[in-house]
Amino acid sequence: MAEIKIITDAGADLTKEQQEEFDVAVLPLRIYADGKEYLAGVDTFSDDFYALLENLKEFPKTSQPTTGEIYDLLKKYVDEGKEVLFITLSSKASGLNNNANLAKNMILEENPDAVVEVFDSYGYSFSYGMAVIEAAKLAREGKTIPEIIDAIRTLMDSYTVYFIPNTLEYLEKGGRINKASLVFGNMLDIVPVLSLVDGTVSAVGKVRGRKKIAKKMFDYAIERHPNQDDTTFYIPNGKLDAEVAEITERLKEKFPNCKVIEYKVGPLIASHIGPVCGIFLKK
Repeated sequence: MAEIKIITDAGADLTKEQQEEFDVAVLPLRIYADGKEYLAGVDTFSDDFYALLENLKEFPKTSQPTTGEIYDLLKKYVDEGKEVLFITLSSKASGLNNNANLAKNMILEENPDAVVEVFDSYGYSFSYGMAVIEAAKLAREGKTIPEIIDAIRTLMDSYTVYFIPNTLEYLEKGGRINKASLVFGNMLDIVPVLSLVDGTVSAVGKVRGRKKIAKKMFDYAIERHPNQDDTTFYIPNGKLDAEVAEITERLKEKFPNCKVIEYKVGPLIASHIGPVCGIFLKK
């Protein structure tokens, strides 16, 4: 059986250490701001980019990789005799998955015996980053690509996520809410609770007031999903260290047997949402 190479894109928010530990190849995503190009997942990661955000004069813009760039990456591992599984950002957010399938088809036309699969995660950030890591572990165990896809689909379907942005300004600048909603929300001090719905980031609720946002985030999630004994929680941290620390403390106090894993929200989500915190938990 050929070795399986797991590939993902920078939207999965894997750290350099995770990329190396699990031998995952990461396709960088370009972010443009103030006339400069930043390669998310390669030379710019979470803390670096949040520091940049504080001083940027213009709203960041993202650019998806071309079909040719994806083709080159896939072909590199096919030429090494490996089977390839590329786990991508949600197709509802970007044309990256479509470009990946075009690149896959180009390779299969040239080499019909190649094994290349493109998996649409319908996820963002570590909601599919955790699936990428699981896929890499299963590949090391000798699982086949169909077995890996079934396993990570089950994993992702078992989790849900809620998160709250620290400000609505990034959502407004990115065209995800209008100016009136921004003004109205700020006037009434209403904060949206966001989640992933059918592959898109959607508002699923709201809380009033930005004070004690960690408690409100915790209460909102646990009221809807109270049975979390022995759960592994994933806590997204988008430059809200104090809030994440409080959420972690509350989770460990309520669920003594749980495991809490913090991860840094990377440049792609930061560009669209700004500072943010949340909870990944079992449905």
